[in-house]
Amino acid sequence: MKTNIIQELLERYHQGKVTPEERLDIEKWLQITNEDDLTVPPAVDMQATEDKNWTELSGRLFPENEPKGFNWMWFTKIAASVVLVAGFALFAYHSFNGSKQQAEVISYHEVSVPKGKKAVCTLPDGTVVQLNADSKLKYPEKFTDTSRVIEFEGEAFFTVAKDKKRPFSINSKQTVVRVLGTHFNLRAYPQENKTDVVVEEGRVKFSVKNKKDFLILTANQQGIYTVDHSLKQQNVYAAAYYGWRNNQLQFNDEKLSDIAQSLERWYNIKVIIKNAALKNERYTGKFNNPAVSSVLSSMAFAIKFNYHITGNTLTIY
Repeated sequence: MKTNIIQELLERYHQGKVTPEERLDIEKWLQITNEDDLTVPPAVDMQATEDKNWTELSGRLFPENEPKGFNWMWFTKIAASVVLVAGFALFAYHSFNGSKQQAEVISYHEVSVPKGKKAVCTLPDGTVVQLNADSKLKYPEKFTDTSRVIEFEGEAFFTVAKDKKRPFSINSKQTVVRVLGTHFNLRAYPQENKTDVVVEEGRVKFSVKNKKDFLILTANQQGIYTVDHSLKQQNVYAAAYYGWRNNQLQFNDEKLSDIAQSLERWYNIKVIIKNAALKNERYTGKFNNPAVSSVLSSMAFAIKFNYHITGNTLTIY
């Protein structure tokens, strides 16, 4: 049986103006696969259909009589085209920026060194970081083309790869260290009341976070920032501050309360000072790869205290 679909019915189907019965007949007709069994109507004049639709739309939007010579149909076509182009541009902009942001997602590596341990880490630019006990380092999988920024807490010796185009910045809790390429020791334990940097070689900018205060430090100089917001600079013998790299435990006129924290990190023990008056006693000493017993024996003789060790806990009294 021949299925004859007239052009007018097909046009109304494309315009969505057919009845449910007519839609069913047309869709059945469209599903016929044997080309010999159907009569194809003349090609639909899509331009005429479009013009007709625009005429009807402009008539509904602007029902009043238009001034002579002004073609609302073309005006609405142009307006719709502008909206279409603007919409596409907006979509493209957000799509591009979304893709760009997705492409710029950076992966980070985190290194955490437990108490009683040390570690060495090489960053993507070739910078070598020697980490002391109880230290944490966070750095990107790849540095940007303009900067090298890492997050740090604890103590470490940095041998920064030289790169004049990309400054190297270390963000700690209270301070920022910024260099182009140099060697220095940074101590920034969050639980201590100060942050300090000691320069072995080169030049370092040592600044306070969110403030304009900063120091420029060179070889054998130390910068110290304390919790009372003071920033000071002094000349030192740099090698005395990073002997830990060679398993040297050294104290430079330090309070026993501060030494206790160092002992906890070095030996992974808990230190309790029962006599509060002892906390402010100061001690200076240097030990090469020492056992905890030899350190305590020397300190107890100098400061005059007693101690005992039970399991993993050292009690000083």
